[in-house]
Amino acid sequence: MDLDLSVDQLAAAELARRILADHASPELLRSMEGDGATMATDAWRHLGAAGLLAVALPEEHGGADLGMVAACALAEEVGATVAPIPYVSSVVQAGMTIAAHGTDAARTEWLDAVSSGQRILTVALAEDFTGIAPSEPAVRATPHGGGWVIDGESWFVPWLLDADRVIVPATTPDGPIMVALDPQADGVATDPVESISRARRHHCTWRTVAVNRDEVVVGVKRGPAALRALHARSQLAVAATLAGVCREAVRLTAAHASEREQFGVKIGTFQAVAHQAANAWTDARAVALTTRSAAWRLDAGLPADEAIEIAAWWAASGSERVAHTAQHLHGGIGVDTGYPLHRYFRWAKELQLTLGSTGHHLAALGARLAGDPVS
Repeated sequence: MDLDLSVDQLAAAELARRILADHASPELLRSMEGDGATMATDAWRHLGAAGLLAVALPEEHGGADLGMVAACALAEEVGATVAPIPYVSSVVQAGMTIAAHGTDAARTEWLDAVSSGQRILTVALAEDFTGIAPSEPAVRATPHGGGWVIDGESWFVPWLLDADRVIVPATTPDGPIMVALDPQADGVATDPVESISRARRHHCTWRTVAVNRDEVVVGVKRGPAALRALHARSQLAVAATLAGVCREAVRLTAAHASEREQFGVKIGTFQAVAHQAANAWTDARAVALTTRSAAWRLDAGLPADEAIEIAAWWAASGSERVAHTAQHLHGGIGVDTGYPLHRYFRWAKELQLTLGSTGHHLAALGARLAGDPVS
């Protein structure tokens, strides 16, 4: 296993880092927050123009086909800048699902537009408060005429106000499908949900929403595999975003500890501070490496379920320790909204909740080990 990025993957990540540094800087984010803006549209536009939104999408649709490792590398850069853009939802969750499992019509309609950033998709995954997605959607699709009628509800749908369509997994009598719903369609009711990171998430209720055949982006035959793959990619993309959050929180903390003086000396020279900072760095690296390891297994076509659970556990638990350590070592400045660290704390907490509890992931790992005991 080689966990180093390839030349192409590294180049994509470094270019994304430069673009996001220019168009999602702390100064720009502070200005956006003051104006009430929630999406870094310039950053999104420049990433699309540079071809970076397409690094993991098929070449025939303008992509580079660099796989999940590359997708996670870009998600990490988004996390490192806490850039408010719909990369995970539109590209990793929706775009990669359509690319791998979508109908020919869906691929033709959506992939070119998603890879360029001209159109935005989001995905309705959470139906309760236990994690990213259930194994069987509670949203129901009932046959009606030549199409379907959708009923149910979805929580915490991100980027709803910016999305052209919401990809909704739904259970049919023959298995799960995924449909592309217009957020403005008849029967769609939405309510904003206040979130820690100030992302525009919504609770959506689907009341007998009529869907024609063209709006089915993943059919019944590919539905089960598509749902499992969507769940796996979602966990890794969120974990990778947390890896970026942790990386920058540690960098900010190291810079602060090397400059802040107490009792006439730099606080970074105190043994207790150095130990805490070292532990935070170790946690941040563990989050990044377990995520990349699981992504590499996906790209290699190897069994990855256990590796994904490990990555999710490290991301949820490690990022919590990093965020709290960073705040603790910064002292009062850590909660000053004129200083960037508060955004990393908020993002870490919200993404931890998105992944699900550490206990949930430990229980899942325990069940796997119990079912396949080590001799």
